[in-house]
Amino acid sequence: MKIKLNKLFFSAIILSIISTQGVLTFIIFKSMGNWELKKLIHPLSFVIVCFLFMFKKIKKVTVTIVDLLFIIYFLLLFVLLLFNSNSFQSLYISFREVYFLFILIFIYEKVELDESKWFKLVNFLFYLLVLNILFIGLTYILGPEKYMKLITGRYNWGIDPEYKFQITNFSKFWRSPALIGNSASVGFFSVLTYFLMDQNKRFKKKKYLTLIPLVFSFVRSAYLIFIIYEILKFFTKKKNLKKLILVFKIGIPLTLLTLFFLAKSNVLSMTSLYERVRLWSTKTIVDYNVFFGGAIGNVGGGARGQGFIETLDSYWLFLLFSSGLLGILLVMAFLYLKAKNNNKFIFILIAFFLCGFVVNLSQSIVFITIFPLLFLRIKKSELTTEL
Repeated sequence: MKIKLNKLFFSAIILSIISTQGVLTFIIFKSMGNWELKKLIHPLSFVIVCFLFMFKKIKKVTVTIVDLLFIIYFLLLFVLLLFNSNSFQSLYISFREVYFLFILIFIYEKVELDESKWFKLVNFLFYLLVLNILFIGLTYILGPEKYMKLITGRYNWGIDPEYKFQITNFSKFWRSPALIGNSASVGFFSVLTYFLMDQNKRFKKKKYLTLIPLVFSFVRSAYLIFIIYEILKFFTKKKNLKKLILVFKIGIPLTLLTLFFLAKSNVLSMTSLYERVRLWSTKTIVDYNVFFGGAIGNVGGGARGQGFIETLDSYWLFLLFSSGLLGILLVMAFLYLKAKNNNKFIFILIAFFLCGFVVNLSQSIVFITIFPLLFLRIKKSELTTEL
């Protein structure tokens, strides 16, 4: 039976979403005898998406001037990456961190997905979140040691040196890896699913369930993204503008009181931010050009064994070193022109733009997989849509 390409494309997207569930895929493949096979799911889904797009759509693609400049510039950077990389693993990780996100955004923005398939896609994300909620609860029932032994067969506080799953604490609360792998990924998976569900009234009630794993991730960068988005969404409505006066009269004192108690409970501790600033000023000795970058492959995950340079904890600093100010300007123009023409979408971009100053977003497989789904064009039709 001939399988239509659009069904394969949809299946590849589902496969990419499954790849974000690191613990779940680990359990499945470990039971089959080789847990490391889970590492192949993400690159495999990426290759399938790209191949199907090129096979069916490439001749019909319209390219803007910004697209063309972006493609040419980052192709030149790729040549430099080949020279900077000292191993295939380093090359792959660097390519994933710099290119995967933009390639997927370019592809998804050109593709129309049938509305019924889009609903299935978002519901699939929702059901995965429900499973993650159950496993976060299991962490609190069993405790961190028994939970990690349950899912991996052993217990390592912090990051497991081989499996890379992470369990830590935040004040008196556990930061559970759930079925994804670490609390940061749980937070980003939750907030991105919320954004996708917030695009359609069909998920008006369901979307609030995604806030449970977001809250229990205890990831402040994910909190920040959600708060910025909701504030912008709320106060840009005309009917809410008058409420600003009430906010200033009543809200500010109440907010200050809340912040005081949160500070006392260590939720708003600025220690990690101070530490980042210190490391940025003392540990980022990188040979780069401020306009053109040039350190692509020598910063981020590709810089294995280089300490803080492997993470940087700032997406914009990572892009500056990799592609320079010219690259950052092209990225911003590229994303802006691909953005959907509605306020909610712009608010999402603003929230992630600000968060990118304190988090290296591209090192999260969850982010580079789920964020591009926001750019999918939805065809409001019951008919099957070809790629």
